[in-house]
Amino acid sequence: MSSEYLIIKQTKLKILTLHIVSIILLSQLSISLLAEEEDFKSYNYSQNTYGGIGLIQTPSARFSEDGEFLFGFSSEHPYNRMFSKMQIFPWLEAVVRYTEGKYKPYQDGIQQTWKDKGIDFKIKLINESAKLPQLAIGLTDFGGTGAYSSEYIVASKRISDIDFTIGMGWGKLAGLDHLNNFVGEFDKDRSVRGGYESLGGKINLKRFFSGENISIFGGLEYFTPIDNLSLKIEYDTSDYSDVEGIESNFFKIGDIFSVDSRFNYSLNYSLRPSERDKVDFSLGFIRGNTIYTNVSLHSNLNFRGTPKIVIGGEKLRNTNLRARSYIDLDRNRKKFLTDRIIKEMANAGFVTHRIIFNDNELAAEISQGVYQETLNFIDLASRILANNALPNIDTLTVINIDQGIETLRSSINRDVLKNAALTGPTPVELINFNNYSIVEDETLIIENEYLYPNFYWEIRPTALGTLQHQERFYFWQLQALIHTEYSFRKGLYLTTDIGINIANNFEDYTYHIPDGELYHVRQDRRLFLTEGESGIRKMAFDYLIDINPNIKAKLSAGYLEWMFGGIGGEVIYMPESKNWALGFDAYYVKQRDFDQKFSFQDYNTLTGFLTYYRDIPFYDLRLKVSAGKYLANDKGVTVDISRRFKTGARVGGMVALTDCDPACVGEGSFNKWIYFELPMDLFYLSSSTRNKTGYSWAPLTKDAGQRIEVGSLYGLMMSATDEVDSLRQKQWSFKKILSGFGTKPKSQKL
Repeated sequence: MSSEYLIIKQTKLKILTLHIVSIILLSQLSISLLAEEEDFKSYNYSQNTYGGIGLIQTPSARFSEDGEFLFGFSSEHPYNRMFSKMQIFPWLEAVVRYTEGKYKPYQDGIQQTWKDKGIDFKIKLINESAKLPQLAIGLTDFGGTGAYSSEYIVASKRISDIDFTIGMGWGKLAGLDHLNNFVGEFDKDRSVRGGYESLGGKINLKRFFSGENISIFGGLEYFTPIDNLSLKIEYDTSDYSDVEGIESNFFKIGDIFSVDSRFNYSLNYSLRPSERDKVDFSLGFIRGNTIYTNVSLHSNLNFRGTPKIVIGGEKLRNTNLRARSYIDLDRNRKKFLTDRIIKEMANAGFVTHRIIFNDNELAAEISQGVYQETLNFIDLASRILANNALPNIDTLTVINIDQGIETLRSSINRDVLKNAALTGPTPVELINFNNYSIVEDETLIIENEYLYPNFYWEIRPTALGTLQHQERFYFWQLQALIHTEYSFRKGLYLTTDIGINIANNFEDYTYHIPDGELYHVRQDRRLFLTEGESGIRKMAFDYLIDINPNIKAKLSAGYLEWMFGGIGGEVIYMPESKNWALGFDAYYVKQRDFDQKFSFQDYNTLTGFLTYYRDIPFYDLRLKVSAGKYLANDKGVTVDISRRFKTGARVGGMVALTDCDPACVGEGSFNKWIYFELPMDLFYLSSSTRNKTGYSWAPLTKDAGQRIEVGSLYGLMMSATDEVDSLRQKQWSFKKILSGFGTKPKSQKL
């Protein structure tokens, strides 16, 4: 054994010993300084340049508040990054990121700079306590090309106003040879890291925690006496071997990349425009020669805040009609009463379909788009019914109608409502949900004669586009979308969407080479965008059928979406008081011409799926599993899991696993998506709306695992129910499970 090798090993041991001693000292100091457990969530931890919560270039064991979502940018020559982060669970952070590297071209012979996308995950292992630091493990650039991939184990400990971080890094974080990779001692395959993959999209488990060496990184964040201002200092061990010593800009000469220092510094300031939202600004100095900036917008999807709309107290009136029941009224008085109910509902923003007099029950079928909170709608509609109820009525029922089918029913005793209304909003405990009365022979159903046929239209701006193309990072289009709905009767609609091009940058969007072995059901996106700058995005008939309280159906025909038209339908079974449902859909479709007018191409197929829906009693999770035949004739299973947050927002992910193998799929190996759905109510300051907006992101557009985009009956059926806390499945936690079960009463303190 050479003397040089012994010197290196001794140096590594000294460094490792120093870090172990530092951790021990931090623990001892924390015990003496923190006699009682502190509120470790009280500090605003900010993101690093990669988008996750951390120091500057390195991660920490810190996490955002549960439900926080951020979107941001960072710039540090020669890198620019655009990222989005979601705190999916209190213990799981996920980041989606695009990175621009100016030091090389996207492809040989192309002037566009290098672009790379990646997904990061960080998992909390141990919560911080008075004696122990917070511990986390993370993966950076998970499933990407590997150009920026790393793995790490990191600990953070707060002492007074200083938050200390120390960690071990592999891959991109292992730019300095501090320690041998001990993982390689147990698995020789992990002793070598290997280079990045030019295509990416695969998950290589053998790459995790691999490489010859491990680096020890660390630093601190000092929360200054100035509100919302913190100072960060870190020791950065990132590997810059791929760029060090070459031109920072591949299209310029003379700007050579170098690392003059491993210590980085930054100031971070947080601005809070509202209770839910904040903006982070960071300015720093890294690598001893580079200024960096970081800006991010934060919002918390789990933070409800102060209710914008509170139903006030009032004394409900008695009707001025002199009759005991509806039957006792003459023809004119009957029409006067029903017209008044319809008018008062309309004044509240509600559309009345039918009014039902069933013995001592007064019910109304109503549609509404005003209130996200279903209970606000039920409370107001019930009060309108109470104000118009004749003396024989003792039960008031509100039936929520969405696109012609019943999705929720609520009933309340008239006298109970009158007493509750005196003091404010009606408590949910007083309302009975989905109780169906026996329809008597004498039941009278009054249709709203003013409602059908009905025509509705609107014009709104929308954006289309494609990210990370070989010619340009982002191709975009701004269009005016003319949306119309013609209602023939309850449940029968003609919906039309016409897109009128306003502006785009498609002049360079001249080619795209689809890959894979399947017919191109989605990869011809470029042709649909460029040849159909203006066109019919949708023109379809929908007929929704309310078969019974547990079974609903939908039939659709026409130009179902912007790429396909055809005919088909869906049926769903939702048993009462259960947290599962079963659905089946089938469609015969043809591919539309690229110009999105009225013609079709030759390709046609029959697609169909059996779908199982299940609410999971943890974190308001929802599982959907679909099995069937996709648009490109591949067969397989799609797994979709999502979480609903307290604001009504939903964030989820999907994977499609089909009989099309990786070679058949092409780049990416299999299809996967991330999606979110946001209530538009979040963006209203003093009013409310039930509308929602959604967005989905896929690393690559593939033909495998693709379905027709027609929406689902399940989402429609759950839209009102999801906004009533007491109707969602009771949530469990691992803490509750581990604490056990029993019937022994709790002991009382004397």
